[in-house]
Amino acid sequence: MNEIFVTVNGTVGTDVQLTSGERSTRARFRLATAERYLDREANKWVERDTIWLDVICFRKLADHVAESVIKGQPVIVRGRLRVSRWESDNGPRETLEVLATSVGHDLAMGQASFARPPRTNREPSQTPAPAPTPTPDWAPDEPVPDAA
Repeated sequence: MNEIFVTVNGTVGTDVQLTSGERSTRARFRLATAERYLDREANKWVERDTIWLDVICFRKLADHVAESVIKGQPVIVRGRLRVSRWESDNGPRETLEVLATSVGHDLAMGQASFARPPRTNREPSQTPAPAPTPTPDWAPDEPVPDAA
């Protein structure tokens, strides 16, 4: 089976819904994306129809998205594209979904800051040793006189 990977720029259209299951954590939100182009004859920007996608994230990505992404923010999403089909009271329905492998804020549209979460799964015996202080490869033969 062939997989289609996509990268989509858009605006978060709903609050992130975080759910925890037996196997993993899942975050889901709706993403709106619309192509915009300059109509040179009319000299104005024209927007095409908005396409709505469901973005689904799992495990740590889900936790990070739930803590970082807010409705209305511009984001870039990368992941596998799939069509989800189901039956509703009104007949068959389908939705485009992106199973995200990465999600980030679109820095062309604003500013963001990054922070790594603290590691919580380490045992005290697994604490890494402090890094040695770097020493230069050269050392003066005589003490360096003060410049004063």
